[in-house]
Amino acid sequence: MLAILFYVFLCLTTPYINVLKNRSEKNQINYLSEIMDKGYDNTLQSRFPEGKLFSNAILALSVIEYCDNNRIFNKEYSKIVDNCIRRIQSKRTLQIFSESMIPQYGMFYNGWSNLVYSTYKRSQLFEYSKIRENVSEASAIIEERLTRTQNDSLRTLDSYTGVNWPADNMIGISSISNDTLKTKWIEVLLYNAKHKSGLINHVSRDVSEIRGSSNAMITYCLGKSEYHSVNHYNEVFRSKLIDEYIGIQLVKENENGSNLMDVDSGPVVFGYGASATIMNIKTQASLGNKESRLTWAAMNALALPINIFNKKYYLMKKEPMLDLFMLWGSTEL
Repeated sequence: MLAILFYVFLCLTTPYINVLKNRSEKNQINYLSEIMDKGYDNTLQSRFPEGKLFSNAILALSVIEYCDNNRIFNKEYSKIVDNCIRRIQSKRTLQIFSESMIPQYGMFYNGWSNLVYSTYKRSQLFEYSKIRENVSEASAIIEERLTRTQNDSLRTLDSYTGVNWPADNMIGISSISNDTLKTKWIEVLLYNAKHKSGLINHVSRDVSEIRGSSNAMITYCLGKSEYHSVNHYNEVFRSKLIDEYIGIQLVKENENGSNLMDVDSGPVVFGYGASATIMNIKTQASLGNKESRLTWAAMNALALPINIFNKKYYLMKKEPMLDLFMLWGSTEL
């Protein structure tokens, strides 16, 4: 009984004690980079539409942020990021995206890959990269591609032919350096959304439908893009989709509180979405809201972490996408 209580205590106090938090993140990176190097991103691709790109992008961003937060810059961690980028740029990753689209390969690929590139370039960790020229060139190509595409008439750009997700556009927006384009592009997304709250829609098929998972990501990107009304947007997001219990924030995936779920939402229980709730930890932390730390602690305990032999994983290694999002969220706390 005492052992169980001690285990729960460690789970709940991890984000509040720097030694435990740093150990948690370091060991998660050890575990995730090892399985990704062994090809687990291909397994994730078989389970999720963009699993290979997405998993490598989240891991790369997490490693960069971990190093920046802890002032750790060396070849070991730059090698992990370099390997992620090589997998992002591989033919196997590119084959699911259409080269004939405008922009080429669509917004999911352009947004997430350039977010990795631009974040990496701003970090001192980039000095240790073996592929600096490759990264700088790839980022410049995407920046030019997106600027050219939006040059004549600003619009929401497709993720796949004939359909777009505004959250993918927001990832792209937060990855570029042109502040004027960022602001104008965000205004287009807000103008095109038709939900009465003013929140940005989930997908182009229904401009009046809002979802928790996409709005958690959108709000995070608004903050990273330094959008002037991000705090107001977050207040509306919180009032419409977030419930709080004893300081723990749970995010409804669907406005009506239903359990409708799909690949974007992850599991939905009692109306609350796993993806939305975990992404919102990072979102609220990035905006300075302290509730995110307690929410992460609760999710950490519920996910039954094992943290031994310099490796940390959740749910008996059954859901590494959860591991990736928990790591990415932790680096913001």
